[in-house]
Amino acid sequence: MDIRNIQKTGDMHYVYLPTAWCREYKIGAKSKVSIDQNSDGSINISPELTEKKPKHLKFHVTEDEPEVIHKLVVASYINPAASFEINMDKEMDFTKLINQKRLISLESVEIDKKQITSEGIVTVADPGSLLKTMTKKIKNMIIVMKENYDEVLIQKYEDEIDRSKMLIDKSVIGSLTFGKTTKLKNIELYYISLISKELERMVDRLIMLGQDNSKFLDEITKPIEFLQNILQDTANLDQKLAMEFTKSVIMIKKSDIKDVKDVKSYYKEIMRQNLTTISEVIMDWMVTLRLEN
Repeated sequence: MDIRNIQKTGDMHYVYLPTAWCREYKIGAKSKVSIDQNSDGSINISPELTEKKPKHLKFHVTEDEPEVIHKLVVASYINPAASFEINMDKEMDFTKLINQKRLISLESVEIDKKQITSEGIVTVADPGSLLKTMTKKIKNMIIVMKENYDEVLIQKYEDEIDRSKMLIDKSVIGSLTFGKTTKLKNIELYYISLISKELERMVDRLIMLGQDNSKFLDEITKPIEFLQNILQDTANLDQKLAMEFTKSVIMIKKSDIKDVKDVKSYYKEIMRQNLTTISEVIMDWMVTLRLEN
């Protein structure tokens, strides 16, 4: 770390930039730099860069396997493209493509015979709020599964959770490739992305449980509620909260999952592993905050 004294002239404060840095980025008397203020009070000084503009993507595809096409569509959607166009050699059964998981949540994607297009793709400035919403929807989904099982409503919750995960991915990728689109730091985006990924995977198994799993649903509700509270104010995530959350996840294993005997017990074990991974991320996040403070 290079410590420099603050200079003052009249009401103005200034600090000299490192000579080596100026030489590397060709900073001269007429150069401009950008200054970003972070949530922790620090500032970033960057050399002025040519603004990157999102591009129009165009693909020619000979493949007709719906799952392969689906992955290309989703990847094109979550990357910061201005628009995209996918042209195929022959018509395919688009009902199979539409039925692919997550594609139905892409509101700006149009499918027509041999072409898939998307214009005016949505952007997200606050992935942290999306993660909070995602967690709340999971809790509501669990309530529906316990108290008044409604398959249509449960499916709707899953679609909304999938969409939230994709928008978080889109925000994170956009910030890392085209500069800051959010006030969050890169390390925060990293942890948010990891948590949202595990939550989505957990929901994929949750909807497979069906009815009559109240005991297990009660057990996973506790860490989900705990996670909700942590996400409301991550700046105050401390050792006590991280350890209590981890303990709430460990208790699932002790109370309900003893042996993997059938498909449902296998799903439960996978969900416990998803929550275990989230507890590890929360612990990592807590340690990062401790280092920063």
